[in-house]
Amino acid sequence: MDNLSSEKIITDLIQKASLKQDIYKTTFNAFNMFKKELVLVNRWVKVKTRNCAKPLKIKYSESGDFETELKFATDTLVFMMHTNVFNFPDDHIIFKNQYVKEDNRRSYCGTILIYNFLSDSIFYNRTEDLGYLIARIFINKDNHFFIQGQRQYSFMFRDFANLMMDKNNVRDIILTSIQLSIEFDLLVPPFETINQLTIAQKVQTEGNFALKTGKRVGFTMQSGIKDIE
Repeated sequence: MDNLSSEKIITDLIQKASLKQDIYKTTFNAFNMFKKELVLVNRWVKVKTRNCAKPLKIKYSESGDFETELKFATDTLVFMMHTNVFNFPDDHIIFKNQYVKEDNRRSYCGTILIYNFLSDSIFYNRTEDLGYLIARIFINKDNHFFIQGQRQYSFMFRDFANLMMDKNNVRDIILTSIQLSIEFDLLVPPFETINQLTIAQKVQTEGNFALKTGKRVGFTMQSGIKDIE
């Protein structure tokens, strides 16, 4: 087994494992930054809305090491960290970026996903309801990041070479996500998508709407996702 080929295998294995461990650690640290900032944003929103005529429900909660959520009125943002490390397809535009050309290990990234759910979907445990991915954050070994996502995220946070995951950027990402969720309204679904109801759906949950609900159920939706330039 001690030949040139086997030595290369061991070398490559050690290097790739070390790289992925570094990226995992960087992504995990970034996710913990999100948790801390979400706690602060939660407090800030509560203070700013405490004198409203109709009190708003604001709540931060965690579900283990890799999932956390912020509920604000009728919307809930769910932040999830994927535990695996990813690279991009060979034809992806990221490989045309000079920053990546200088070191191809920079294209390997951990990911943090941000979903927008209706708060009632979670509260009533409506398992058929849909949440929508509004942002996907890619973080590399050097703590550089960029975002793919809906609306504002289609043009914000895309300078991979210069963007660093720090407290200020984390705060901006959270606030942008809240703003996007507020602007992303629940629309009445087409009549044809709800014109039938089975007995099972009727009795699924007493006093609760049993049909699938989401902000864009029954509508064609543009992804709004653009690749990094």
